[in-house]
Amino acid sequence: MQVELLKKIKESEETFSFIFKPDEEVSWEAGQFIFFRIPHKNPDNRGTERHFTIASAPDEKVIRLTTKFDFEKGSTFKKALYDLEPGNSIEAFGIKGNFIIKDPYKKYILIAGGIGITPYRAMLLDFAYKGIEPDIKLIYGNKNADVIFKDTLDRLESGNKWLKVNYVIEPQLIDKEVIRRNTDDVYNGIYYYVSGPMGMVKNIKSVLLNMNIDKDNIDVDYFPGYSD
Repeated sequence: MQVELLKKIKESEETFSFIFKPDEEVSWEAGQFIFFRIPHKNPDNRGTERHFTIASAPDEKVIRLTTKFDFEKGSTFKKALYDLEPGNSIEAFGIKGNFIIKDPYKKYILIAGGIGITPYRAMLLDFAYKGIEPDIKLIYGNKNADVIFKDTLDRLESGNKWLKVNYVIEPQLIDKEVIRRNTDDVYNGIYYYVSGPMGMVKNIKSVLLNMNIDKDNIDVDYFPGYSD
């Protein structure tokens, strides 16, 4: 399908969202990802295709692509993406992914690092749109106070008793003590989702396993190509 760029939004100093309108009806589950193809001159070895988490909830009726940019060392694909203007169309295809919440009536701790917040934006908005009231605590780690989607997350928290948000800004890191402070029940009665750069996700998963969290209660989503 073709998706038309409606607008580009600066989310932080390094992060932008691209809001696309599909040319046909499309459905997805919050937390899934989609492939984009942008033909461009002299593509590097990463090519003309890339997949990104859909950061929008299905009820928003648009596909939101949110990503970080390294304007000096970034890929040719990212440069071509950034150069898109409203009204331009590109190809999108292949919605996939199992990083979704199948049973909203269990207890969840969602752990995000940096750009790893994108699937959680979709999930939390999806629950709000549907009037579902899960039990969720979000732990969101970032390098600085320039937090992606902070306005949306704060609005969701203030309007929904089922959501608690804890921002963890460096030099503080998400560790065992931070997780414990956000856990007021038996550890294995909770499901833990971890999303972010690969190194961060591996580290948090190791922390959870060392806390004797059952591996079946841990789900992870790696974002390749990003530093911690």
